[in-house]
Amino acid sequence: MQASWPSENIVLALLCERPMHGYELAQCVKSDEALHAIWRIERSEIYFLLGKLAKSGYIIERAQEQVNGPSRTIFEPTAAGRSALEAWLRTPDLHPRNLRTSLLARAYLALRRDPGLAIELIDTQKGYLAEWLAQERERTFADPVVALVRRVRAAQVEATIDALNELRQLAASRSA
Repeated sequence: MQASWPSENIVLALLCERPMHGYELAQCVKSDEALHAIWRIERSEIYFLLGKLAKSGYIIERAQEQVNGPSRTIFEPTAAGRSALEAWLRTPDLHPRNLRTSLLARAYLALRRDPGLAIELIDTQKGYLAEWLAQERERTFADPVVALVRRVRAAQVEATIDALNELRQLAASRSA
């Protein structure tokens, strides 16, 4: 799934773990401390994203009978949704500007799903970042402000690589 934000991928990943209704999904997002630290999704946005995922053919709706009260709509992923999520979880971010949001969400969800998948993603991502960093260090800038901005971005990428090394150790310990 090509998304400008990881929100719909987060929702899809949670539904791939188990089918849920909208309110349950919102509670799951809200109560997951790590996910909440990475990305905030409000309950109203959950319902918007569910509609978007359904229109894309990534999820389907089914009604569940309730003994007390109205029936609830349960959302579950389609084969296309599972494939799209799998592709997203395996695709590193090519731009350093997406590291804090998209990469952290992707790595965390990969870790929840399969520590081996998380390791694969982390190793691929570190390769992209190391290549970007090497190219960045070869560049020169006439404008001192631009040079400063680029050094700050490079420092952020270096810090991300360090964090990915820690995350890889965590994933390795979970897969053992």
